[in-house]
Amino acid sequence: MPPNSKKEPEIPAMATAALARFGDRFDEAQREVLIKTARQLEEAAEDLRKWELANGDEPDSAFSALQGQDS
Repeated sequence: MPPNSKKEPEIPAMATAALARFGDRFDEAQREVLIKTARQLEEAAEDLRKWELANGDEPDSAFSALQGQDS
């Protein structure tokens, strides 16, 4: 490896797929945001996978929709 080259972290699969399909629509700044967001989502997913659930754990059933928000 040349001395001035820096090793870039791996691009997440979801970002790679989006760039392969829609890459011509992104400018460089948007591309960087896409990759950064994909990395953040992967980190959040890893954190969720660390939570151990027992067989009897039920989902959170207290759902409350926001008032006045259109989807």
